[in-house]
Amino acid sequence: MILPLGVLKIQREEECIDFLFEEDILEESLCSLCGSNVRREKKIFRCVNRGCRKTLSIFADTFFAENRLNCSSVMLIGYYWLCGVNYTAIQSITGCSSNTIVKYMRLFRHLVIDTLDDNQKIGGNNVIVEIDESKFQSRKGEDGIWVIGGVERTNDKKCFFKVVKQRDARTIDRVIQRYVKRGSTIFTDMWRGYGNIRSRYRHIRVNHGENFVDPVSGAHTNTIEGTWNGVKLKIQSRNRDEKFIDDYLLEFVWRRKNRDHLWRGLLDALRNE
Repeated sequence: MILPLGVLKIQREEECIDFLFEEDILEESLCSLCGSNVRREKKIFRCVNRGCRKTLSIFADTFFAENRLNCSSVMLIGYYWLCGVNYTAIQSITGCSSNTIVKYMRLFRHLVIDTLDDNQKIGGNNVIVEIDESKFQSRKGEDGIWVIGGVERTNDKKCFFKVVKQRDARTIDRVIQRYVKRGSTIFTDMWRGYGNIRSRYRHIRVNHGENFVDPVSGAHTNTIEGTWNGVKLKIQSRNRDEKFIDDYLLEFVWRRKNRDHLWRGLLDALRNE
């Protein structure tokens, strides 16, 4: 894989460290012991006060603090993870063990989803939000997990996903109030669990038993159906259980939000970690 010019800076350790300082992901600070300035010496800060000379790792209190890998290897794993390269290929490219690759992919996933706003809602006045529910089956032959999801009919296609134990009217109503702004227009299918929506939102239902697109209103749920396909392609069956699926769903939301600047989004997450 050919790396973009900006990513070439992370391939060598010294250049990668310089790059992280340029991006303010690593930062110099005053000596915590005496308050004097510090000087960087390779991978440590040394206090310039001759009576102190305290040293501290340049990675202290950052994403890289507990690293056993060079930060260049870590950043390359992060870049290839952003590109959707599977861990076997990343292992081959970087020479790291499969366990190491899996560990850092998980750490990067947690890093970026922590940047999402827990109170973020989608939709709004005159915005259509398509809502649907879908079952995620694991390869273990279990019953599967139900997820309620919604996506805006906008260029941004903001979305949400919520794992639920059941998809009755009360649960669906609570999820929609939590994730969809008042004033939105909601398109759904005819599932009876959507029966309470009309009291709080403009609600149009599509009878898929007769038409995929309502002949009168033009309403459809093709956008959310396509979104389900995209989500399920990203989440392998072994990760479709209660332990992992929330993280993968939130990763999809983050990628959708940052799809035009994934690399910059990752750098921002590292800077604010």
